[in-house]
Amino acid sequence: MTMISQLPELKSLLTPACQILTDPNDAKFVDYLKRWTDIDLKAPGAIVLPTSESDCQKIVQWASKSSVPFVMKSGGHSEYSTIGSNGIILDLSLYKGVEVDISSGTATLKGSVLSKDVATALAEAGYFAALGNGNTVGAIPYFLAGGASLTPSITGFGADQILSAHLITAKGELVDVTDETHPDLLYGLRGAGQFFGLVTQLVIKCHPLHALGNDQGTIWAGSFVFPLSRAEEVTSVMKDLMNDDRHGTAGLMMIMAPPPARNPCLVIATKYTGDPKNAPEAYKALYELQPIVANGASVPIQNANDAQDALGAKGDFKRFGIIGLQRFNQGSFLKIIELWRELVAECPDAINTSFNFKWDSRPAKQPNSESAMGLHDIRYFLNNFIWHTDAKNRAKVDEYNNKAYALMRSDDNEEDFVDFPPGRVGPVNRRYRGGERIARLRSLKKEWDPTGVFTNQLLD
Repeated sequence: MTMISQLPELKSLLTPACQILTDPNDAKFVDYLKRWTDIDLKAPGAIVLPTSESDCQKIVQWASKSSVPFVMKSGGHSEYSTIGSNGIILDLSLYKGVEVDISSGTATLKGSVLSKDVATALAEAGYFAALGNGNTVGAIPYFLAGGASLTPSITGFGADQILSAHLITAKGELVDVTDETHPDLLYGLRGAGQFFGLVTQLVIKCHPLHALGNDQGTIWAGSFVFPLSRAEEVTSVMKDLMNDDRHGTAGLMMIMAPPPARNPCLVIATKYTGDPKNAPEAYKALYELQPIVANGASVPIQNANDAQDALGAKGDFKRFGIIGLQRFNQGSFLKIIELWRELVAECPDAINTSFNFKWDSRPAKQPNSESAMGLHDIRYFLNNFIWHTDAKNRAKVDEYNNKAYALMRSDDNEEDFVDFPPGRVGPVNRRYRGGERIARLRSLKKEWDPTGVFTNQLLD
């Protein structure tokens, strides 16, 4: 029996508002198939859109009974939310929501609710959360996969905020995951939650807006632009600034060619938490370099990512590659500037690609409980944004990205290599550090998803 022939049975199980799309030529099918990235994009046998947690459970139960493979899609940023014609995409677009409990300082996230919607709802209630860059990123998968937040020294990582969850297992059972019911599974959800089941709801910890260090609930955001010819001078100053924990500085040092002029340059995109009046002093050394552009202003925390909305456009070949680093190696960074030049010369369609060094001058807040997330000692990341348009250059662009990794890791021992958790490529010990942590996660995987319904990660 084919998968398509079994869909009428599935439809009979779901509420009338649910949709099952099967025609790849239909405009609605085409629209729902779109993702942030076209990497490995395939057309499924069907796109199924539930409208409730109960519908989600019935879909997983049906898929388990019918031996139909499936993947989940939430915000649509994951390059793994794709499957061929033998399977279905369980698309949560029609099931989403956020509820803020002001009295407890918590929020319940549902389905495919996006980060921007969460940030806005929290701000209206006087709170913020450990959210990261990207308004259109699905909030639940962001928290489950570690969550590199805008405010790590204040809040910690996104995974540290998870208090409880609803999870649908590979067998279609709905499990309430709390410290009392399943503490080991909750440990795994905090940083590796995408590998154990379909998480339909999360309860997260929120923080009052004044924890940002001002009464307005804002962070200070600025940009300093320099020609690449001044890179050695600028990076010498940045090396000291990034390691100065007297000020709450953070941000990205980016090698890029922004539109419309497309002039290669070094852009320092900065954040500052605390009293915004102190931001100019914190970045005094950059102002003194007299950049081409120097600007900065206080921005409400819920609007901190609005200026980057163009980066959330769907389509083309995009991915973030993130590796953790113990230090800033100025010589290596200067070499990846030349590597970026070579990439753009050989692959002009990659002009939107930027090689970025991410820093936070203060360490991440330590969590109150153990978790799969083990990167709290990492303040530096190479956070490359890959964006190109020609499918023929797919392998070349990745090769340049990997060369950038190798350059920035050149003075580290291999046992110190760190990859940020959302990826699924490379040794698992680079994402989940420590033999005890990996053993614990493998044990959880064997208990909750032994046949790899939700990927073979942690089984192989």
